[in-house]
Amino acid sequence: MGFEELAREIQGKLLPLKSVNDIFEGVSIDSRVVKSGQLFIAIRGDINDGHAFIDEALKKGARGLLVDNLFQETASASQKAAVVVVENTHEAMMDLARNYRNKCKAKVIGITGSNGKTTTKEYAFALLKAVEKDVYRSSGNLNNLFGAPLAIFAMPQNSSVAVMEMGISVKGEMTRLVRIVQPDLALITNIGPSHLEFLSSVRDVARAKLEIVSSEQSDCPLIINADDQLLVKEANKIKSSLITFAIDARADFKADSFEKIDDSKQKVTIDGMTFMLNSIGRHQVYNFLAAYAAVRTLGYDFKDVVTEQIELSPAPMRGETLELNGIRIINDAYNANPDSVKAGLEAFESLAHTGRRVLVLGDMLELGDEAVKYHEKLGESLKNFTFDLAVLVGPLSGAVIDGAVRAGIDKEKLVGFADSSAAASEALNLLKHGDLVYIKGSRGIGLEKIIDVLDSKRGNG
Repeated sequence: MGFEELAREIQGKLLPLKSVNDIFEGVSIDSRVVKSGQLFIAIRGDINDGHAFIDEALKKGARGLLVDNLFQETASASQKAAVVVVENTHEAMMDLARNYRNKCKAKVIGITGSNGKTTTKEYAFALLKAVEKDVYRSSGNLNNLFGAPLAIFAMPQNSSVAVMEMGISVKGEMTRLVRIVQPDLALITNIGPSHLEFLSSVRDVARAKLEIVSSEQSDCPLIINADDQLLVKEANKIKSSLITFAIDARADFKADSFEKIDDSKQKVTIDGMTFMLNSIGRHQVYNFLAAYAAVRTLGYDFKDVVTEQIELSPAPMRGETLELNGIRIINDAYNANPDSVKAGLEAFESLAHTGRRVLVLGDMLELGDEAVKYHEKLGESLKNFTFDLAVLVGPLSGAVIDGAVRAGIDKEKLVGFADSSAAASEALNLLKHGDLVYIKGSRGIGLEKIIDVLDSKRGNG
């Protein structure tokens, strides 16, 4: 896009005028990853102000800047790159993304829910690639009011189908996301206790997620998990017609059967076809069924496809298997809430192993006033699982240990750390060759530090 067109679209002021013929390719809001030729959007956040990193962005080759009218150095910056000035750069970015979305012909699947959004997105992308050309999906966790616009900007204009993840933490956020993403088909994986720091109850979580079809997209078809009774109840209040998937309940899309093949694969049969998942656990079957329902609802079928050869793998850090320094790790450390931890522990329990079984569990964040209670319940629930050592990480690790001890678990099997750095420093002492380790925690706890220590040990021979 040219800078003159950019300024016109977002009602900004362009400086200097000599740059009207310049164009930029791509958008970044992070000076650490900005690429040559891109537009750098400086956003004032709660912690960092993007305007403070403009010099760094320019050194990396940013061709233009989007700044707000409080920025004091527009004159000097405009000597190095094109500058467009607006009142609020974040609002301008969202407007620009919405305008670009309107220019794209792609059918967009919008995926939300408390658990499984990213893996469902990856499964849907893999299924679509088997039956359609020019398929796009949002990268990583670009799913909120900052990430979703970047995901839209990265979508090729000739995309035929796009799969977009849509994540929220507060009421009203989904309505704003819908205006940007404009999904043609909405999918809610499930509802559980997540973001309770900002949404006071699980029912409020359901209602906030359901803004995906209760706002400007009221005529958008909605796919939901029929085994999630609260979600079904709340969805029925706003939609007269629902598309459903399930394992247990009656549903439009239901597996004929599913079974574990080995410790890293399971087979799902539906509509007489067999699909192989490179993951284990009942929760991964739900993710697959959700993705399958979305692809079939868009009108695609797999009659000419060898479905067993479709590569269906979870996203990184969401149940992937690693072998490091003689230790087998199930890396599920991307995020956590009570439901996803329970599902992960159940999947881990199904794994056969002759060596030690070790749990590394980080705090579950954003649970508000109920945080201590949920962590104590997690500790109590550990009595239902087989393990030799549980490593609890985070400020609430003590609550998990308290719950576990009350449930009768030997305290010698429990060790707590205040943060992931402390846990990582002891990782090589705690974990042994031949261990099977399950790692799960909220993103903010940073349990990947433990994996990094084990990986560096391997690298050193």
